[in-house]
This record gives sequence, C-alpha cells and structure tokens, in this order.
Amino acid sequence: MTAETQIVIPARNRSARMENWGRAYYRFRQSWLSVIGLTIVVALVVIAILAPYIVPHPEHVAGGTNTAARFLPPSADAWFGTNELGQDIFSLVVVGSQVSLFSGLAVVFIAIVVGTAVGAVAGYFGGWTDEILMRITDLLLTIPSLILAMAVAAALGSGVFNMIVAISITWWPAYARLVRGEVIGKKEEQFVVAAHALGAGWARILGRHILPNIVSPIVVKASLDMGFAILTVASLGFVGIGVKPPTPEWGTLLSGARSYMPDYWWTAVAPGMAIFLAVLAFNLLGDGLRDVLDPKARR
Repeated sequence: MTAETQIVIPARNRSARMENWGRAYYRFRQSWLSVIGLTIVVALVVIAILAPYIVPHPEHVAGGTNTAARFLPPSADAWFGTNELGQDIFSLVVVGSQVSLFSGLAVVFIAIVVGTAVGAVAGYFGGWTDEILMRITDLLLTIPSLILAMAVAAALGSGVFNMIVAISITWWPAYARLVRGEVIGKKEEQFVVAAHALGAGWARILGRHILPNIVSPIVVKASLDMGFAILTVASLGFVGIGVKPPTPEWGTLLSGARSYMPDYWWTAVAPGMAIFLAVLAFNLLGDGLRDVLDPKARR
C-alpha cells in the first residue's frame, strides 16, 4: 500500500473512560445543590481529621472544666459559647465531628459488606438459600431500625464500638435486598452466561463480573444513607445509650443542652446545626450521585 492510499486513523485525545468521567462530572456540576453538598461534606471531613489540632481548648475535650466561665454567650473568645461546665462548645462540636462522621461511615461500610455478601449469595443461588437468607432479612426489616438499634445498643452497653455494631445490625438488610434484586437481573446477562461456559466458578462470576456492574446503585444508596446513619448515631447519644461523656458527640451534646433551653439557647444550637448540616450535605451529595450514576432515576 502506497503512502497516498494509506488510511490514517486520528488518535483520540482522551480514552473512553476519561470521556465517561467527563460527562459524569458535567452532569454532576449542573446541580448547584449537589456541588454545595459535596463542598460541605469535604469541609466536614477535613475538620474531623484536623479536629485535635485546631480546637482552641483541647483540655475541655478531655473532660476539663472551668466553672468560672459557665454559660458564656457566643463571643470572640468562645465562638459557640460555653456550657454548664464552662467548656468551650466550639471545641466539643469540632472534636465531636470525628465520632459522628466516622461512626456513620463505619456503619455504612459494615452494612455494605454484610448486605452485599448476603444479597449476592441469595440472588445468585436462589432456591432454599435465597428463602432462608431473605426470611431473616425480612424479619429484621419488619422491626423499626431505630427501635432495634436502641434495643441492641442497650443490650451490648455503651461505647462507640457497641453503638456501631448495634446500628449496623439494623442497616444491612436494605443492602441485601438491593443487591439481591440487582444480582437476579444480572446473572441472566450474556456476559455471565459466557463466563459460565468458560468454566468460571460462582465466586469469580460474582466477584469479577456481576458485582462490579452493580456498584452504582450501592454507591448512591450509601451516600444517601450516610446522613441517616449520622442521625441515628446522634439519636442513640441523645437518649443516653450511645457514646458516653466525656467523649464529645453531637447527640450527647444536644441531650445535655435540652435542660437549659431556652435560656441558654447556644448550648443546643451548635450541635443541632452540625447534625443538620451533615445530614443535609450527604443528602444533597447523594441526590447528585444518583443523577450521575443511576440513569433510570435521572430527572
């Protein structure tokens, strides 16, 4: 073939994967509320990571008190005021973000791992395996999640670890149901049939072919669940069966402040606004991720 007759295929500037990411980013940034949610989430995570190094009164976080400075209103010295023990509320709320955010993250992570395993096995094998696993799942779903979490937390005792375990037990059934439905739909696809024909085992088919193709709905649900997980953590702390003082946690701080409302309103406003912002931010972020990753739910 001569130089005149050669066909030159122009090189692509970007790979197909990069183009997909570019389109996803474009769709995401079309919603300014989702961008605001992502910004707040990133800010909260950064604050939680740097919390021990940026608080003005670390001794108050460790349980120290200053009774001479009780119930001081918000000022330049104490941005969020002080509580009944003279502790700086700003320091307590900032450090409390570690417990609230990372507890919520741990709950969602454990729920994803357990729920995905149960749902994948039930959906792939079907039959009596599906019946047994789904009846257990249905049993847990019939009980209100907060009531069940309170009962488990009360039985296990107080503490961050016990609280995470208690909430995770109530959280995984929803992921099991979601993953089961997705696996049932995917296991009849041609690429799974081809993997069967090539002699791939069930573990390889699930791990390499089915689960990577159902990540999107799991990610969307996880982002939406983060806000509710934080709210549940705060709820357990508020009723006194979650994290115990002197460990600062938003729900515990809010519970201690309710006795002094409305005279010392700032003691409740700061932890309450922190919970509100975290839940709102994760819901806005989840809504944006749903538009990007779940084409069926796009508005």
